[in-house]
Amino acid sequence: MGGVRELAAPFVVPGPAGVAVRTRLKHLTPEDEEVLRLVGAHLGSLASRDLKARCADGLEHSAETWAVRKRELTPLSSSRWAGAITKATHDQGALARRGQAAHVQSLEAGVRTIRHRLSLPLGGGKGTKRAPGGYRSQGEWFHKSRRLHVLQDRLTAVRA
Repeated sequence: MGGVRELAAPFVVPGPAGVAVRTRLKHLTPEDEEVLRLVGAHLGSLASRDLKARCADGLEHSAETWAVRKRELTPLSSSRWAGAITKATHDQGALARRGQAAHVQSLEAGVRTIRHRLSLPLGGGKGTKRAPGGYRSQGEWFHKSRRLHVLQDRLTAVRA
């Protein structure tokens, strides 16, 4: 092992050399605005075409179908834009599936609650923190029995 290493002379690091990107474009010429409009319309049409293809796949979605969709979009734009569009479509589909699952859970909970309360005697019990009591009158019971059928029909439609 040699001796102690020598330290370089101290120096001041220059400030950042990057470029700040703003979210708003300023001082655009009419030609620039027209180009941005055309590019936006083109990319929007590609995105809607990809969403249509993704919806046509249904539940048969896989990495291979994703790659096929990206390959179809690449000649019409660029690989980077095709990847961004297919990723956005994938995320949008995932969000829709999560929303639909939450809606189904909400409908199931409503059906369960109403079915339980309909099974209890009229005017019986106040209920507890964990379980609601029965309905107070025949009128309320009747309206809730109609509501139960509406919720069951909605649940059947969502599951179909």
